[in-house]
Amino acid sequence: MKKTLLSALLLVLVLSLLLTGCASHGKTMITAGDTEISVNVFQLYLSRMKGTLAGTGENVGSADYWKQYVNLDGQTYSEYYTQKVLDGLRQISAALCLYDELGLEITSEAEDAIDLWIEALVEQVGEGSETKLNSVLSAYGANVTVLRDACIIEAKLDQLKTYLYGENGALISATAKEEFYQQSYYRGYQMLLANYYFDHELDGDGKPVYYVTKTASDGTVSLTDKIAYDSKNGVATDQKDKNGDTVYRHKNEDGSWGLIAYDEENGGIKYFFDEKGENIVKYYTKAEMEKRYEVLEQIAKECKGNEKLFLEYMEKFSDNTEFNKKFAPNGLYFSVGGYTGDSVFQTFSGELAKLEVGELVILPNADGGYYLLMRAELDAGAWNVEANSRWFKNMPELAMEYMLQKKTEDYLSKVVVDAALAGSVDITMVAANNYY
Repeated sequence: MKKTLLSALLLVLVLSLLLTGCASHGKTMITAGDTEISVNVFQLYLSRMKGTLAGTGENVGSADYWKQYVNLDGQTYSEYYTQKVLDGLRQISAALCLYDELGLEITSEAEDAIDLWIEALVEQVGEGSETKLNSVLSAYGANVTVLRDACIIEAKLDQLKTYLYGENGALISATAKEEFYQQSYYRGYQMLLANYYFDHELDGDGKPVYYVTKTASDGTVSLTDKIAYDSKNGVATDQKDKNGDTVYRHKNEDGSWGLIAYDEENGGIKYFFDEKGENIVKYYTKAEMEKRYEVLEQIAKECKGNEKLFLEYMEKFSDNTEFNKKFAPNGLYFSVGGYTGDSVFQTFSGELAKLEVGELVILPNADGGYYLLMRAELDAGAWNVEANSRWFKNMPELAMEYMLQKKTEDYLSKVVVDAALAGSVDITMVAANNYY
């Protein structure tokens, strides 16, 4: 306990020392022409990166997490993400050199908007006290002045991007967007075999009973006769279904025949619900899950390099086909190095990036069951297809950042970093920040 308290006090001391000098802006860590960025802005950006990682489910509160090696070069997660943020600040500094060279100046309206936002934070978070807000921001190595400095930097970057590429990238041609898409995105498919199912009616063979729906004149929908493939209770006919299996029928009380078995395309499963109207959930046994895993292994083996076959299996076996139909009819699209707030998609993105086109990987599902992912070829113009829009919402911003980075490569030589000051902090020294 004493050691922990001492460590906490030392951290507070380090943060307070870093915030001294240059008034409350913090010590200057990066200089590039007229641009100066303090070590505390660096810490604020580190806290944002940490917050992003926390949002994707990473265990950022564990010291052991940061000690893990991210690559074979012996670089830890702490070193990797600290360097990533530092590289990003160098790119920002290079862009601000171009900003100054073009003679751009931040508008008074932009500054007023920033000040109004900070005033609102003082009232809402600091309860009217800037000192209290500073105590909150100190966890991120910042104070009100440092937060304002970061906002000014971001406002200048937005102004520069709009000046060069138009509002939301309107001046970027379709050809340039396609080139960026081909260079920066990858695509894949997923199917899920869950460890649970919604309880439903089974026939004598333990197979789902299908019904056909009947719509009455008043618009209500009801379930009609069974279409069960029930070899135990049904009566065999000389007919065969599409799989070559014997068709069984149910005989009605009046002697007429019921509907034919296994019309999965036109029929519907009868689910059971509880008193609240919610599906009753049942879980597969350990042995059943082992068999389901074997199914995935076989599918992965058969589908390597065969996208068409994988789509057929996905349609037939996946427990989340509705998601695919509604949100990913043409697959999942991710940008290189991009982040998503959903931990599952973050996992998909990272795993797909490791695969070659046509390769597959099986992943455990956090809630039970297994995912099977396949990396697919990029389809031209996917970013401009309405059905894919959820995957490309931030593409204009990413394209502008990419083009700006290319445009300002020569300005990096003008960026001077105080290596000793930069090396005095890392991402483990700040809290995860999703707010400022």
